[in-house]
Amino acid sequence: MRGFLFTPPLLIMEYYFAYGSLMDLHFMKSLGVRYENPQSGKLFGYDFQVNVMDSFNRNYGYANVTLNNETHVEGILVEIPKIDLALLDAYEGYPELYSRRKLNIQCSGENKKLESWVYLGNLNCISKRNLKLSIIQKERIKEGFEFLSEGYQKKLLNLMSEE
Repeated sequence: MRGFLFTPPLLIMEYYFAYGSLMDLHFMKSLGVRYENPQSGKLFGYDFQVNVMDSFNRNYGYANVTLNNETHVEGILVEIPKIDLALLDAYEGYPELYSRRKLNIQCSGENKKLESWVYLGNLNCISKRNLKLSIIQKERIKEGFEFLSEGYQKKLLNLMSEE
C-alpha cells in the first residue's frame, strides 16, 4: 500500500531474574531473548541449589532457588519483552521442570525492589541432594560473575568444586 506507514506495536516489558546458566547474557541472546538494562540483583529468603534433576543422568542437575530465610541468591536482573517469556519457558522446561513466579528482587546499589519473574524447580523434579553441574553450565554461570559480589562468587565456586 502506498503511503501506509507500519508502526510496530510497543513491547510490554517485564523483569526477569537470572541466577543460573542464563547469567551468561550471550547465551540468553543466542536463545533469541532480547534484554535491556542488566544489573545486579538479590533475592532474599532463598538459597541457591543444584537440585532440579536432569532426566537423562540423575547425578546431574540444574540450578534452583529454594526457600531459606537465612540467606539470599545473587543474579542478574534484566528487562525483557513479555513475548520473550515463551523463549525462556522453552529453555527452562516450563511448566514440567520449572514453574515461574513473580518475586521481589532487590536492585543493587538502590533501595528498591522490582517484581520479577523467577523460575523455581517443581517439587516432583527436585532431588534431596545437590547434584552436579555440567562443564557448560559452570562456564555459563561464571559468565555472570561480574554482576555478583566477591563473597557470592566464592560461594558458587565452592559449590561447583564440591561436585
